[in-house]
Amino acid sequence: MPFQLLCIDLDGTLVDSHDDIREALVVALAAIPGAVPEFDQRALGAAGLGLPLEKFFALARPDLVGDAATVTRFIDAYRAHYHAHLLDRTRPFPGVLETLERIRPLRARGLRTAVATTKKTDTARKVIHGLGMDEYFDAVLGTDGIPHKPAPDLLHLAARTVDRAAADGLMIGDTHHDLLAGKAAGMKTCGVRYGVMGEAGLLPHAPDFMISEFAELLAIVS
Repeated sequence: MPFQLLCIDLDGTLVDSHDDIREALVVALAAIPGAVPEFDQRALGAAGLGLPLEKFFALARPDLVGDAATVTRFIDAYRAHYHAHLLDRTRPFPGVLETLERIRPLRARGLRTAVATTKKTDTARKVIHGLGMDEYFDAVLGTDGIPHKPAPDLLHLAARTVDRAAADGLMIGDTHHDLLAGKAAGMKTCGVRYGVMGEAGLLPHAPDFMISEFAELLAIVS
């Protein structure tokens, strides 16, 4: 096998969660006064980029970034709505479940699979569990108390968690943050063309592989 570890982004790669995330962001922004429509639209346009909530807030309310209480109110409003609606419209992308099932025999031969997401771990696990995907992953890891992608910390944590070397891994994701994190961790990288950035947005970051649908991953890893 060419790889011993697959680290896979969640939102925009495994699951189409854009509508549920965007709706929660709209609700959270409405809870904070001082809206500038141009800024709000700019921020909502970044809804699929996997930004930490603090960075999203900074796009929408740059004048309030130093107001910790307001930032916290925004984050709390987002999480309250999102956790109540995180599976309203979120579904696996076409071919994801079938491909993960076909990868299962490789896991019996030593391949390890991990979800590596900007979400909090508990939230990511709720999504994976709610969609019946638990059986396909050896670890589901979010960004709790460590630097967000494009820093490599999450991918190094994934490698340690499943007892594999990061250098033997492949990072699959839909944004430049995923690709940059993979490279920084010493992994090969695979971009997905069906994500929010598309091929044009990913190519400048020189992924080792590009796939147009998730099913194409099977040929790469086997």
